[in-house]
Amino acid sequence: MLFADGENLTMRYQDTIAGGRSPRKSVVHLPDTFVWTERITHRRYTGLPNIARVYYYTSVTGDDDQVQETKERLCAQSFASPLSGEAHIAQVVPIVFKKLKKSSKTRNVDIQIVIDVMRFAFSGGIDRVYLASGDGDYLPLIQEVMRRGVQVELLAFKSGLNPRLKASVDKLHLLDDAFFEDL
Repeated sequence: MLFADGENLTMRYQDTIAGGRSPRKSVVHLPDTFVWTERITHRRYTGLPNIARVYYYTSVTGDDDQVQETKERLCAQSFASPLSGEAHIAQVVPIVFKKLKKSSKTRNVDIQIVIDVMRFAFSGGIDRVYLASGDGDYLPLIQEVMRRGVQVELLAFKSGLNPRLKASVDKLHLLDDAFFEDL
């Protein structure tokens, strides 16, 4: 399972664009809400094997219609992963929260990711967690999941990657090549 902290990914993506990098044409971006590319699961860019599902967590400013529209846009995104030797293509599963102000970051995303990762890791339903975020707040989660014998691989942009995370996971996948044109 891949658990994507959409707030963190979007903020880092936007910062990298502001720093002068050019996005790939395959990137789908809704400012301050989400960023996605199918390349995130391709072996060529990140080397992720056997992803059965992608949960994408984010928040949006607006009413219930805005939340629903964001969910629909995220559902329209897909990912590919070779499961059992066959190409497996599925939609991204959106978890979207409403926030009051555009400038605020919600804790709902972080809390829900922790709950969901713990649920899967402690039920014995998975042997590997892919976490897409460079946020150091996830360090206790990573440590606890790894104590349970579950492998943890981190996906993050170079910018904003908490250095403590880099040394705390089984494997690190940098997302820059999947989202940005070569320099």
